[in-house]
Amino acid sequence: MDRLSSVLSAFRPKATSVTSLRFSRQREHLSLSSDSSYWLYMISGELALTAKGNSQTELKEGDGVWLASGQNMDVSLADERPFETSILICEFDFGTKALNPLLDLEWQWIKVEKDDGIAQQLLPLNALLLAESLQPRCGSQVIVERLAEAYLVQMLRQFIQTQKIQLGLLAGLSDIRLARAIVAIHEQPQQAWQVASLAEEAGMSRSVFSGLFKKTMGMTPMAYLTSWRMRLAAQRIKNGDRNLAILSDQLGYQSEAAFRRMFKKVIGVTPGAIGR
Repeated sequence: MDRLSSVLSAFRPKATSVTSLRFSRQREHLSLSSDSSYWLYMISGELALTAKGNSQTELKEGDGVWLASGQNMDVSLADERPFETSILICEFDFGTKALNPLLDLEWQWIKVEKDDGIAQQLLPLNALLLAESLQPRCGSQVIVERLAEAYLVQMLRQFIQTQKIQLGLLAGLSDIRLARAIVAIHEQPQQAWQVASLAEEAGMSRSVFSGLFKKTMGMTPMAYLTSWRMRLAAQRIKNGDRNLAILSDQLGYQSEAAFRRMFKKVIGVTPGAIGR
């Protein structure tokens, strides 16, 4: 399995809505659910988005920004004619931020400028997405949602290939050596992995591997192994897999009691609470 698919097979994105928004005033307020991830694309005009804590990003026509999770934002328009400013908003159910490791981002916003190489790679899909969403026809809703999902996967692929993200899982997957160890964890979470065996997968010495892994991923290899196992368990429980004895064995735990203790420590709630 390839680097990105090893994650997306467990945490699959689903487009829940794709809408275009045309502004009517110089200053607006945009409320985006914290339970969803978003891709915002400037169709026309210019604006500045300001979130809590004064985090700000400016978008010009052709620019886009990915939000790992939505938030309330103030919108300031650069053009004195607000009606000429419009934005495409793609909303995704990508699992909760607490469970999906792809949403562990150092930066809340990942901006892609019009002239960025990533934007150029996305142009064909972008043209299709805009055409279907701005001029809806028979079956457009289904087509738009699938296009948005393909767009997101292509964008994440470009983030990895261009090493745009410097910390976290996407950064780890951007390093081909670390990626080999990470994919091994993803594909075989039941294995009794140790730092030495993961370093061997990466083709590196134990000390160099450990140092690079922690610097890039923000945690030790064994901490990531535990985190992945517990997040995978939570995802499976949410999807209806309630047999904890079998689940704990599938994730490398010799006793259900040990699995339950680690689950509560990492996820913050009991397996039963997730399953309700």
